[in-house]
Amino acid sequence: MSSTPSFSTRTERRHALAKADFVDAAYAVIEQHGFKGFTLDLVASHVGLRKQAIYHYFPSKEAVLFEVALAELTRSAQAVADAVDKVESGVDAIEALLRTYFHAFAGKIRLFQISHTALPFFDFKRMMSGDNLVRIRPLNDLLYAGAAQRLHADSKGTLSLADARRLAFVAYTSVVGLLTMKALVESADDPLVHQDTAMIDTLVSVFRNSIAQGNKKK
Repeated sequence: MSSTPSFSTRTERRHALAKADFVDAAYAVIEQHGFKGFTLDLVASHVGLRKQAIYHYFPSKEAVLFEVALAELTRSAQAVADAVDKVESGVDAIEALLRTYFHAFAGKIRLFQISHTALPFFDFKRMMSGDNLVRIRPLNDLLYAGAAQRLHADSKGTLSLADARRLAFVAYTSVVGLLTMKALVESADDPLVHQDTAMIDTLVSVFRNSIAQGNKKK
């Protein structure tokens, strides 16, 4: 029996590779021109094709940007899961979540803006329906599950798994808020006077102290 891939399989592979090329080109355009300067003409020029070729793979500019955003969200969520896997306690897991997510985007503010602050301004309801929502939902477990399980285990049952997951979610939204402020002021060429290290250290300290105080009350 021949092991040669079928025509349909080869076509699917070429299609996936072409889409990946456009997404890589979109990354390059965002890094050079930011969200406001992003155009499909620039993306097409990076791969040596005309803009019309992109519509064979993506229905709109927003669809290209969604793929970039999803890739960044997946990268950062997986980094958090990997970092949390290396620690044992719940409080260390929360610190790993905070530090890893912050450093995943602190040097990539333009990509943070695309994936966190600019994306909701698109036709968000349409983009978050169907297959796209199915692709995003697993990221929640990568971000929260490991920390929640460790917090729950540390509490010996006094902190429910749902409450532990909520604490992990609040930690996540806190670091997203810090990155959002960083992105806001840097886009106005008015960077924060506080160093990145000092800001994330303070945020980590707040959560560590809060968890420690909560444990003392039990």
